[in-house]
Amino acid sequence: MMTRSITVPCSSEASAAVGTSVFSRLAAALRVPLWHEAQAFRQRREVERHPLWHIPPLEVTGLPVLLVGGMGSTPTLLSPLQELLRRLECRVRVAPVRFGIGCGEATAGIVEGALADLVQSTSAPVVVIAHSRGGQFARAVAVRRPELLHGLITLGSPLTRMLAVHPLLKAHIAALGAAGAIGAPGLLRPGCLWGACCAPLRADLSGPFPRTVPFLSIYSRNDRIVDWRSCLDPAARHHEVTTSHGGLIWDPASLIAVVEELAALTRTTRVAADKPPDPSHFAA
Repeated sequence: MMTRSITVPCSSEASAAVGTSVFSRLAAALRVPLWHEAQAFRQRREVERHPLWHIPPLEVTGLPVLLVGGMGSTPTLLSPLQELLRRLECRVRVAPVRFGIGCGEATAGIVEGALADLVQSTSAPVVVIAHSRGGQFARAVAVRRPELLHGLITLGSPLTRMLAVHPLLKAHIAALGAAGAIGAPGLLRPGCLWGACCAPLRADLSGPFPRTVPFLSIYSRNDRIVDWRSCLDPAARHHEVTTSHGGLIWDPASLIAVVEELAALTRTTRVAADKPPDPSHFAA
C-alpha cells in the first residue's frame, strides 16, 4: 500500500494566504480601481530601465508643451511624462488645475489662461497633453481657441461621457459635489453636470472639433478608472495601448505613442529605433 506525505501549513500562514488570495480575487472581480492602480504603480520605477529613458528618441528643441492633469493629479504623478518631455528638449509647463476637482467650466478657463501665457512667452502654438479629466478641459479649450494649439493628445480621457468612470469614483465625485453644494470652496457642484455653470463646457465636449488641430486619443481597455469607450472621440484618431489608467502617464507603450505623435506634429525624424517595451523589464 502506497502512502503520501502531505505538508500542512500552520494555521496562521494558511489563513493569511487564503485571505490574501480571496481578497485579490474579490478585488479583481469587482474591478476595484485603486487596487489595480496600486499594483501597477509598483512597476513605475521599472520604466527608467527602458531604452526610451536612456536614449531620447527625438529632439524637438523648444517645442512648447502644456500638461493638464486630471482628477487628483499632482506634480509627482505627472513627473514621468514631464521628465521625458524635458529630455526631448520641450518647454514644458503644467496647468494649475488644483487637483482637477473644481468646477469644470472654471477649470477650463484656468487651462485656457495657462495656454495663452505659454503661447505668449514662446511665440508659438502649443502641444497640449492631457490626462483623464484634464482631457475634457483641454478639448473645450481647443474648440474655443484653436489658434493657440499645435496639437492635442489625450490620455485616458472620458470625452464622449463626462461621468464614464468606475462606480466608486462616481461616489467620490458625488461626495465632492455635495461638499461644493454647501459652499466648500474650489470644488465641483452637482450643477456642473446639468446646470448652467458648465453648459458651455458640455457643449464644447460634444460639439464639432476644429480640423486645424491634430487630435490623438490614447486609451487602454485595461483602464479600471475610465470606461475606455468614452475615450473614442469621433473627432480624434485613436491609439490603443495596454496599461492601467495611471500607466498612461508613465508606461513605455503610452510614452512611445506620445513621442510618435510629437514626431508627426513637428515633422521630425526619430534619432533612435523604435523599441517596444521589453516584457522582461516588467516581470513580477
